[in-house]
Amino acid sequence: MKANNNLGAYPYLPVIILFAGLGSIVGGLIAELALLFIFREADFAQIGYQPLVYVGLLGFIPALLTGVIIASQKLWRGAHKSIIKTFLVGFIISASYMGAIVLYLGINSWVEVGVLLAFMAGVGLFGAINSAIAGCIALPKACKSGFDISAKKEDDGYDSLSFTK
Repeated sequence: MKANNNLGAYPYLPVIILFAGLGSIVGGLIAELALLFIFREADFAQIGYQPLVYVGLLGFIPALLTGVIIASQKLWRGAHKSIIKTFLVGFIISASYMGAIVLYLGINSWVEVGVLLAFMAGVGLFGAINSAIAGCIALPKACKSGFDISAKKEDDGYDSLSFTK
């Protein structure tokens, strides 16, 4: 596979696909590990694959939206600000998504609003961690040099000064 050193060529589609796939799978695995940590006497076979499937399916839409936003920002792996942006975008998208789902189900009292905000903060933090992990894997590596070496070298006119002719 030929390396593309063109700084203008950002792999939008692979970043979006990797964020959607990895984000939902990583979220399911984190939920599975959290359940195994909470229920220490249980094993993976007792808990089953349900958290992996449910969180994976439920997390697919926010992971896809996060991937689209991250790709539109053209973030690269290795930059300190890219991890922070990925974390914040994951938090905002996940919290908003869960808030929209809970609001769709209905809120009947002010107590439920407080519970909703706490739930949104928890799910947002979960999505932010998930997004940061997916970003460490899915984002393309930044080029080491700042020069675009993909262009063909032109004649610089110094050949006439050469004494080897």
